[in-house]
Amino acid sequence: MTVSPAAVETPAAPTELDVRDLDRDAELAAVVRVAAAVAGVPCATVNLLDASEQHHVAPHGFPGCASPREESLCAGMNADGPGTHVHDDLAADPRWAGNPWVDGRRAEVRAYASAPLVFRGETVGTLCVFDTAPHAFAPDAGDRLADLASVVVALFQRRRQARQLADLAAANAAARDQAEAAAGHAARSEAFTRALLESLPVGVVAADAEGGLTLFNRLGREWHGVPERYADRVGGARLTEQVAETFGLCAPDGRRLRPEESPLARVYTEGRVRDVDMAIDRPGHPLRVLRASGTPVLDAEGRLTGAVVAMMDVTDQRELEARLREAALHDALTGLPNRALLRDRVEQALQVQAREGLPAALLYCDLDDFKGINDTLGHAAGDAALLRMAATLRSVVRPGDTVARIGGDEFVVLCPGTATGSATQRLVDRITAALAIPIDGGPPLRSSTGVALSRRGDDADSLLYRADAAMYEVKRSRRRPAPAA
Repeated sequence: MTVSPAAVETPAAPTELDVRDLDRDAELAAVVRVAAAVAGVPCATVNLLDASEQHHVAPHGFPGCASPREESLCAGMNADGPGTHVHDDLAADPRWAGNPWVDGRRAEVRAYASAPLVFRGETVGTLCVFDTAPHAFAPDAGDRLADLASVVVALFQRRRQARQLADLAAANAAARDQAEAAAGHAARSEAFTRALLESLPVGVVAADAEGGLTLFNRLGREWHGVPERYADRVGGARLTEQVAETFGLCAPDGRRLRPEESPLARVYTEGRVRDVDMAIDRPGHPLRVLRASGTPVLDAEGRLTGAVVAMMDVTDQRELEARLREAALHDALTGLPNRALLRDRVEQALQVQAREGLPAALLYCDLDDFKGINDTLGHAAGDAALLRMAATLRSVVRPGDTVARIGGDEFVVLCPGTATGSATQRLVDRITAALAIPIDGGPPLRSSTGVALSRRGDDADSLLYRADAAMYEVKRSRRRPAPAA
């Protein structure tokens, strides 16, 4: 059972960190999935620690639960010292071998890595990844996990700020309505509310009880392209298809939003709306990604008098997260998918085979004499050979195939839905022929390529192992002396 963090009271929550509804937060779940992929293990979670318990939030690869804090690996390791912790096999470490999460009483965690979630100098939890089998983590696994932990903390901070601003805007809108009932106070209240809304670092849009648009603050006007003369009222117009298109309302992927999908319209049908992603795509302006929170405005008797939505610009945050995902899943030199992304795509291909019976082919390609190129011509020539190898493999595969560099001079080609060994051999022949053609005065290249066709019951590791073994058999066969005539 996954425990909702609504009741979690970490040292900084709930007053400092807003962690409500995190189990339904798609962005947090995506960061957790990326953490597992970066580390090359199947399981990951955000752990929140309070005085007595550890809570799994957005668990990936396992169901998650609450457990006593004294049993927590994350709490115990943080007590030993701050920073990231990376262990290839906890069962081999006497400090942790008897922990209930390791010895089988709760689970059998073997490989484990965590990075602290630090807010205003206080550790409130961890981002952790693990496997039930030993795993050799990459040397930079701790650093990459720490980068993703900083994204999680930024997500907490942004949620808290957006909700506080939405509450503030709603409270002031209600105060304005009450003040307007007293004529003597109305002018002062209006001036105060206007100054407050104009200075907020978020966009604010409001509507009346019937859904007619009534207010855009300064940022709201700028983002939606509303002229300044409509700062106080925009004529009570409703959010129709035409108005939504004029404003450029869309989803973050660019799909146009229907009026009823907008955060403002959803307040009327759903009540309070929290952390909804949307975007504004107006001609001549870059796509702006916003995170919106909205609330209904009620009078003293609880009657609906309108709705207000506060929007925060998260365009830069989304771009940073995209760059982190790209760096985590792609090779820096060639731009090809790395081992973590390849494993994910192999698993997808195996799932297709399980459903549809279409096997995948895996080609394990090792660039021959790569060490000799580096030693005799220099590392620049070695990098050029790797780039040419990558370009050659991309040029001969189908659009749906995957070419990955998984380390050094080793490349892998994944061809989903390849039914026969003969089709795969034709691909190997195309690779060999393309590498043999000298380019820009460079020497011809040669690859030792091993082939494995997927079988029912395979997983990513077993398929890669068989292709790797086939590649080494090709290398050994080339070293054997030719039989005597």
